[in-house]
Amino acid sequence: MTRPASGEDARSGMKRIFGPVPSRRLGLSLGVDVVPHKTCTFDCVYCECGATTKKTCARETFFAPDEILGELDRWLSSAAVKPDVVTLSGSGEPTLYARMGELIDGAKRLTGLPFAVITNSSLLWMNEVREELSRADIVVPSLDAAVREDYLRVNRPHAECTLERLVGGLETFLASYRGTALLEVLLVGGYNAGEANLEALRGTIGRLRADRIQLNTAVRPGTEPGVEPLDGETLERIRRTFGPRCDVIAPAATRRRSREGTVLEETILALLSRRPCTAADMCAAFGAPPPVVDEVLKKLVTESKIKAERRGDSLYYRR
Repeated sequence: MTRPASGEDARSGMKRIFGPVPSRRLGLSLGVDVVPHKTCTFDCVYCECGATTKKTCARETFFAPDEILGELDRWLSSAAVKPDVVTLSGSGEPTLYARMGELIDGAKRLTGLPFAVITNSSLLWMNEVREELSRADIVVPSLDAAVREDYLRVNRPHAECTLERLVGGLETFLASYRGTALLEVLLVGGYNAGEANLEALRGTIGRLRADRIQLNTAVRPGTEPGVEPLDGETLERIRRTFGPRCDVIAPAATRRRSREGTVLEETILALLSRRPCTAADMCAAFGAPPPVVDEVLKKLVTESKIKAERRGDSLYYRR
């Protein structure tokens, strides 16, 4: 069996479960990561998890479903904070997991919580992926470009994941999906925010059955150093042209959560191995007071276990 790339997960006793993470769209989300680190169909310029190390369209059973469900059960049995949702996401494209449907069914029986999947939509042209994904309560597919040149520039896909396949699979899936569909469009200046792509996106989105269109930009540090977020005024202008279903995704809510004990270093390391976060993000996720989180972060920075990186007005921490 393939081992997870991040040793910090093993130290915390959780290999495939991370968080809970404050999500801008799902609330407090307990993450399930089912592919080895940065195994993906894309190598997006804005990806907060780093550059793709294995670009593939081949679906595999990277980890046994029983192993993942057992870890999920152990997490829930000792959790002081109940998440709002269990989310298949993490450090690669989750639909590459060949037993995704089995895992979704098992997790819903085990937890009684809604199950969400965040996907880049690249494999929805496969019948089996659409069938398995239909079992999720919430699906967050993405569509960053409807012009081929912009698609190649921003998503840098595997050769088999053509734009035509992506759009066709996405349209077919959403037409029959009965859960909540939140279509994400992530725009980056200089890559896919030009008027030609925006016009093509408006036409494509108009054909899609999605509950909401969520307009996003590269808030966290990405793969390429020159990737910068669009400003709020630009996002609002684009939102109006996308129609009444479209929302600009706000920063993660800082809802107060209670939790006994202190935030463990291993828990913070496991979270930061998946995505950069601010201290406020971690306070919301763990229900810990800012001084406790700040003390741990300062120690980890001093020991060179994590790095601090300023992004606009926010200070992000990352592995």
